[in-house]
Amino acid sequence: MSAIYVEPVSDAELLHMVVDLDREMFGNGVEIRQRTFALPGQLMQRFGYMSYICSGPDMPPLLARINGLLRQLYRPQDFASGGHIGVFMYRDIFAKISVPWVFGTASFDPLKFVDLTELQRQVLASEIVDLEFYLDQFNDVADIQYGYLEVKMPFSEYELLMRFAGLAKLQLHAASAILTGGYDFRGASQSALLATELILKAAAAGQGLSEKEIKVRFGHDLLKLTNFVGQCWAGFDADRVEGVISRQPAYVPNRYASEQPSRTEVGHLVMGAQYIVSEIIRQISDRRFRDGMTLGFHRRYPA
Repeated sequence: MSAIYVEPVSDAELLHMVVDLDREMFGNGVEIRQRTFALPGQLMQRFGYMSYICSGPDMPPLLARINGLLRQLYRPQDFASGGHIGVFMYRDIFAKISVPWVFGTASFDPLKFVDLTELQRQVLASEIVDLEFYLDQFNDVADIQYGYLEVKMPFSEYELLMRFAGLAKLQLHAASAILTGGYDFRGASQSALLATELILKAAAAGQGLSEKEIKVRFGHDLLKLTNFVGQCWAGFDADRVEGVISRQPAYVPNRYASEQPSRTEVGHLVMGAQYIVSEIIRQISDRRFRDGMTLGFHRRYPA
C-alpha cells in the first residue's frame, strides 16, 4: 500500500489527520477505547507502514508522535481500561483505591495504589491500625475486581445472580466515584445501600431462588437475607455482615429523608458495602487476594 502522505509531516498536519480520523471513527460508532487503540494503526497504514514495532525504543518516531497527540487530545480517564475502583477513608479524606491488573505472580506495594499524597502514605504506613484498615479495604476491592470475573460453577450459570452481582458492583463503583470525585458525599448513600441489597439478593439467587421468590420472602429485610445466606454458606461471615447492616440506615426511608449521614458516616457506609460485596464475591469465586499477601494480622475492618 503506497503512502498517502510522505514524511516528514508537520505537527499541525498530523494533528489535523488525527482529529479527522477520530471524528470519522466516532461517526461510524467506534467507541473511545476502541478508537484510541485502532486509530494509530489506521493512520500508520496511510503512511505506508504495514509492519512495525508498537512499543518500546524501536517504535517508529511517527507512531510515537501519533500516540503523543492522542494523549493530548484525550485525558487518561477518557480511555482508561482499569478495573473496579474502591474507596478508603483516611481520617475524613476519601481516597480512591485502584487495584492493578496482575497476570501470574507479582510483588507490589498496596500503598502505591491509593490516591494519597506521598506524605500521607508515609504517615499511614506509620499508623498501624489505620494501615491494617487500609489493607483490609485493598483486599476487598481486589476480590471484587478479580472475583467477579472468576465466578465458579454452578453460580456462573445463574443469570439472576450474575445480573444482581453486576449491578451491585456498578452501584458500589458509583458510590466510590462520588466520594473520591469531590462531589457532595451524601450522594453516595443510596448507591451504597442499593449495592448491599443487590449483592445479598444475588447470594439468595445463588441458592436457586427466583426474583419473585426473593422479593416475597425477604423484601428489604437485609438481616433476614443475611441470616439465610449464612445458613447456606459456612464460609460466609454472617456476624460481621449483620454488624455492618445494623449500622446502615434503612434503604427506603433514606430516599426521602432530608437528614443524611455525616461525612464519616457515609465513608463507613460505603466501605461497609464494599466489604459485604467482596464477602459474597469470595463465596462464589473462591478469590482470596489476602491469601497471596504476607499479612501479620486478621481482618480488622469492619469490626
